[in-house]
Amino acid sequence: MAIVPTHFFFTKGTGVHQKGMRAFEEALRDAGVHTCNFIKTSSVIPPGCKLISREEGIKLLRSGQITFAIMAQSQTNEPGQIITAGIGMAQPKDKTEHGFLTEAEEIIGRTAEDVEQDVIEMAIENLVTQWNPKFDGEKVFRKGKKNYKLEGRDVLVDSIVQSAQGAEKNQFTIVVALAVFIYEN
Repeated sequence: MAIVPTHFFFTKGTGVHQKGMRAFEEALRDAGVHTCNFIKTSSVIPPGCKLISREEGIKLLRSGQITFAIMAQSQTNEPGQIITAGIGMAQPKDKTEHGFLTEAEEIIGRTAEDVEQDVIEMAIENLVTQWNPKFDGEKVFRKGKKNYKLEGRDVLVDSIVQSAQGAEKNQFTIVVALAVFIYEN
C-alpha cells in the first residue's frame, strides 16, 4: 500500500527554555503541531497534493498521530545570535506533475529574507533541472513573486521561514519551519 499525501500545509514556531528538548517542544507548540509524532521526509510533493492553510491543516491532525513532514530547525544558546530555518516550495500548476520542497536549517547570522530567497531558489532549481539540467534558479527569482513561467510550464512558489535571536541567560532558542503532509481517505 502506497502512502501518498493529498494535502500539505506550512507552519513555523519558536521555543525558548533552559533545556534544549523543552525549547524544541515549545517551538512545536508555537507551530501548533506539538501533539504529533513526526517522521521526517525528503522533498517531493506528489502530483495533485494541494497546499492548504495552516488553520485547515491543524484541524485535520489528531493527537498522537504519526505525521510525515519536512522539518527545518535551527538552535542556539548564545544571547543575541540570529538563527533561521526555512522551507521553499516549487510546484507545477499541472496537477499531473510533482513538485519540490527544500529546507535550510542550522542557519546562523542570516536574516529570514535571505533564507527565504535561498529556499525558493533551491526549490525552483530542483524542479526545473529535471526538465532542463542547465537551468539556474538564481537568475529567475523575484522577491514577492509567486507565479512563474519556467521552461514553458506554470509554477507556483511559496515558502515559510522562522527567525529569532538567542535568548538571554544562555537559554536555548529553537526555531522550526515545517511542511506537514496530510493523508485523507
